[in-house]
This record gives sequence, C-alpha cells and structure tokens, in this order.
Amino acid sequence: MLTLQADLDSSSKVLQLAWATIEKGNTSSSILEALASLEHSHMRLVTKTEALYLSLNVHDRIPELKDISLKFVRILLMARDLKINIRKRVVGSFFEWDKLDRAVGGKDKPSGESSVTGSLALAEALLGTKLHQQTRKAITKRQPALMSTIHKYNNYCGQLSQLHNPTWAIPLPVPLPTTLVDL
Repeated sequence: MLTLQADLDSSSKVLQLAWATIEKGNTSSSILEALASLEHSHMRLVTKTEALYLSLNVHDRIPELKDISLKFVRILLMARDLKINIRKRVVGSFFEWDKLDRAVGGKDKPSGESSVTGSLALAEALLGTKLHQQTRKAITKRQPALMSTIHKYNNYCGQLSQLHNPTWAIPLPVPLPTTLVDL
C-alpha cells in the first residue's frame, strides 16, 4: 500500500512537471487533451487508492487513529518505513567506514605503521590500498541515494508538522541530520 502511495506521489510530480513544460511551449490541442486525460486517470487512481486504504480498516484495527486525518496517517506510515530503510543504509555505511579504517591499518594504528616486515609489509600495503579504494568507491556510490532518502524523510516530517493537530496526542517525528557524522 505504501509503495502504491509513493508511486502515486511520483506520478503526481511528473504530471505537474509535464504541465509546466508543455504550457511554456507552443503545443497542439491534442497534446493538451492527452495530458488532461492522464491527469483525470491519475485522479481516479488516487480516489481508488484511498478507497483501498479505507477498506483495510486501519481505523478499526487501531482505534487510536479513528479521528486522525487519513492523509496524516498515510504520511506517518510512509515516514516510518522510510526511517527503517535509512537506518539499514546508515548501519551499512558505518560498517563500510569501519572497513575503511581497517584497510588503512586499523583505526588505532596510523596507516604508515605495520606489524609485518619485508615483502609481507608491501603485500599488506597493496591489499590495504585496494580495499581502501574499493570501499571509498562503494561509499561514494551509495551516499547520494542515502541523502535523497533522508531529504524525503525530512520532507515527510515537514508535511506531518503542517497536518498535525495537537489534540491527536501523536508525537511528531524529528527530521534527521543530513550529514553522516551527525547521524
């Protein structure tokens, strides 16, 4: 259900972007009609998704959510799932940083020190360099997706604070820092 909602949000953004792009240019009426038809279909899909959500009887299973806005609950659940995803990614990132520390000689030993002598020291240095490069590349590759996910979570936190009603007695999630060190 949450994946469907995320897909609907994405398609809504794409439709808005398409309208903005098409209205700037000189377009034919058939293009405008096709886009209007897509928007109408999207609105029908949103309505059916909300009906599907209501049919899940979330309010019956969790009575505390009875008087709370459907949109608020939906965003709250998406934020929860996103935070779980972020936690997994961050833990993986921390393991990569630990691996990086080991590749340069250990976190308590400077990279110039080695307990092995002679040709073994050279082999250890080369292996450490290769592992270091691979780990740095993996960290660099995964960081944009993690940052994007954190920004999306923080966006959900902002939406929740706008929709929140203090009488609901539901604590709001706190936005996450956007640097791994602070996280």
